[in-house]
Amino acid sequence: MHHDYKNGRQAPVIAGPGCLARLPALRRQHGAERYLLITDAGLEASGLLAPYLAELEQDAEVIRFIAPAGEPRVATVDQGAQVVRELEAPLVLGIGGGTALDIAKLVAALAVSPGRMENYLLAQESWVGKAPAVMIPTTSGTGSEVTRTSILADDSGRKLWAWGDELLPEAVLLDPRLTRSVPAPLTAATGLDAFVHALEATTGRSRNRLIESQALAAIRLIGAALPEAAHTPDNLEARQQLQEAACLAGMAIDNGGTGIAHNIGHALGSLYHLPHGVAVAIAAEASLAWSIEGHEAIFAPGAHALMPGSAASELPGLVTELTDASAFDQSLAPFATLEMEVSALAEVMQAEENAPMANNAARIPEGDDWQRLAELTVATFQRRRARLQAAQSTTEEGAIA
Repeated sequence: MHHDYKNGRQAPVIAGPGCLARLPALRRQHGAERYLLITDAGLEASGLLAPYLAELEQDAEVIRFIAPAGEPRVATVDQGAQVVRELEAPLVLGIGGGTALDIAKLVAALAVSPGRMENYLLAQESWVGKAPAVMIPTTSGTGSEVTRTSILADDSGRKLWAWGDELLPEAVLLDPRLTRSVPAPLTAATGLDAFVHALEATTGRSRNRLIESQALAAIRLIGAALPEAAHTPDNLEARQQLQEAACLAGMAIDNGGTGIAHNIGHALGSLYHLPHGVAVAIAAEASLAWSIEGHEAIFAPGAHALMPGSAASELPGLVTELTDASAFDQSLAPFATLEMEVSALAEVMQAEENAPMANNAARIPEGDDWQRLAELTVATFQRRRARLQAAQSTTEEGAIA
C-alpha cells in the first residue's frame, strides 16, 4: 500500500514496496527528457539496482554517475556537476545511502548554479536554481532525502556543509525492497543515526510542536522496528517503518537542527573518518546523561516515546539497550586498532564548522565541558569495541571447541 504525505515546503513522500514505478510519471511531470542516476560504487557493484534500472531504461535514457565509496567529497560533486551541465533536461535521481543522496542534491543545484562546489560551502554563496531531482534512499538513517543540508568533506578531510532550499528534491520515494541487502551493522548504525536526529530535533533550541510531532513519531517507530530490521532483513514491514522513521527524523532536523551528538560525531568524522551513523551513535550514548542533567523536562517526551512511562533519567539506559539489541557493535570491526586522542577531539568539537550544532543543543558546552564530553566519547568507543572483541573471541572459542 502506498501513502503520500505532504509537509509544508517539504517534497512529497511516496512510500511502499513498488513505488519506483512512479518515476516515469515524475519525469514527465517535471519536463525531464532523461535520467541522471547518481549512486555509489558499492551499490552499483552489488547488482541490487539492475532489475529496477532495466525497467527504467524502457522509459528514457539513463546516464550513470558513480561516486567513489566513502564520505561525499567536494571533488566528486564537481565531477558530477560537469556531467549534469552537459545534459539537456535531466531528472537527477539520487539512489543510495547518505553519500549518494548528498551528492545528488548538490549536483542538481550545480546543474543551474554556476561555479565550483567550494563557492557554496558553509553558505558562502547562494544557489540560483536547480534541476529537478528525486531522492530514493537505500538505507534508513540520514534523512538526507528530505533536508536542505548536504554534508561533504574538503581535500583536507574536514567535514563541511552546504545548505539551501534548492537542495530539496521534487519527490522522495521510499521503497523498503531497496534496503533488504543492507547488512545488520549498517542497518543498526543508520537506524541509530535517525534516532539521534529525532531526539536532537525534539530537544534542541529550535524545537516546536510540529517538529516534536515528527520526531516523537520517529522515535516510536525506531524503538519498535530497529532490532527486528537489523536481525530479519526480509521483514519489509520493519524496514518500511525504519524508512519512514528516518524520513520523519530528516524533516524534524531540517526545521529543528541537530545538537551535541552531531557536534561530536562530525569531529569524529573529521579526525578519524568514522562513518557518520557510527560516530553519532557513539556520541549520543556518551553525551546523553550529561545533556539531560538539569534539562529533564525537555528529554521526558523522548524517553516516553521510546518506552512508554519512562522518565528522562531512564533514557540513557534505554538508548544503550536499543544499541545493544541492534547489532551495532559489529560496525566497529574496521576500527580495531584506532587510537583516539581526547584533547584533539575536544579541539575539533569547538571548530567553527561544528558550532551551529553545539549552539542548538539543549545543554550547551562551556569551559571544561568540551574536555569531559571528549573523554566520555573516547571511553564509550573503547567500551563498545572491547565488547565486540570479547564477543568475537567467545565465538572463536566456541568454533574451536
